[in-house]
Amino acid sequence: MRKILSLLLFIISALFAQAQYNALLWKITGNGLKKPSYLYGTMHTSDARILRQGDKALPYLEQTKQYAMELDPKESFNIAMLEKVMMGKGYSLKKMIPEREYKLIDSLVENSTGVSLALFDNISPVFISAIVEADGSGLQKSTTGESFLDTYLSEKAAKKKKTVVGIETVDEQIGALNVLSYQEQADLLVDAVHDLEKGADTGGDMVKYYLEQNLDSIAEMDATADMPPKLYRALVIDRNKRMAERIGDMAQKQSTFAAVGALHLPGNEGVISLLREKGYTVEAVKMD
Repeated sequence: MRKILSLLLFIISALFAQAQYNALLWKITGNGLKKPSYLYGTMHTSDARILRQGDKALPYLEQTKQYAMELDPKESFNIAMLEKVMMGKGYSLKKMIPEREYKLIDSLVENSTGVSLALFDNISPVFISAIVEADGSGLQKSTTGESFLDTYLSEKAAKKKKTVVGIETVDEQIGALNVLSYQEQADLLVDAVHDLEKGADTGGDMVKYYLEQNLDSIAEMDATADMPPKLYRALVIDRNKRMAERIGDMAQKQSTFAAVGALHLPGNEGVISLLREKGYTVEAVKMD
């Protein structure tokens, strides 16, 4: 019996090792595709180390006709989007957040954006969370004005006369973020500030795993994150399904380089697995 158990453990370990997601770039073929497409995991940052990693993917971007990112950069920042993230009449961050935490958030926002939190008083708390967490993430801020990696790659694609498209719409992304009530969002924002006060710095680990192209560890970090289940489903699971469906459709029409957040790639419900379920062959590419 002991020998049988040892053999089973060996087989399980071998299967697990083969299933690891240990690459940022993945080649998509099969299922009737005439030319390969590519899937690339990104980080939403202008950290110089991450941009240098992104440069390694440029030869593969060159091989495709189209660059697809989560959101079309032409739709990312405009007046219409600003209106969508406002909470509406009667809502106020100052009223929803305890005074002590409000002052700390104010200092973090001002440090990151150069303006007071008061100017964001009617903005959905989940968007303030993004500013606060980025400021305390341990990422190296750009000193030469580079764009976030996603946009950086889109600029490279545009210069090469590639078509640049969005995989999702503004309404879809905002809808996912607003699955929680504004007060629930505000409570999460306060929790994020408390984590920063305790010295929590997951950003450094995230960058380390990203540069190692270790998607398994990134996914493991995310699995331990304290996020309400309905928010996780809206932000990750549901979006993975939408992304996989649309990336597959795009690849059928023309060769596409699709860049989405690295967290969306691994796991049984990740974009890689979902594309495979649709009949595509998705293989890791080792970038030089």
